[in-house]
Amino acid sequence: MRKIFALFLLLFIFSGCATVGEDFNIAFVKQIEKGKTTKQEIINSFGLPFRKGIDNGDITWTYVYNKWSAGGTTYSKDLYIIFDKYGIVRSYVFNSNIPGEDVEKLIEGH
Repeated sequence: MRKIFALFLLLFIFSGCATVGEDFNIAFVKQIEKGKTTKQEIINSFGLPFRKGIDNGDITWTYVYNKWSAGGTTYSKDLYIIFDKYGIVRSYVFNSNIPGEDVEKLIEGH
């Protein structure tokens, strides 16, 4: 019985996937406006950041979502935001390799 349990445990471990961070809706990325969007508006759209830091004296927030599957497929997206001293977005960078999340569509009409 222990051997069967161990076998099922190994199959579960190697057939699963792993994630880091929380998935977030990229539709909100298009709504970010440099010089206008506030920290609170970012929290309202994306939740609390995965990581906070400092870039040349400015506060930074990073949102990350990484997903790995046992089959070797890796998907990731990240949003890196720099705020000015007033808590307003100074700049941001968004990257994704997730199918269906067309980054170029985010800049249409922007």
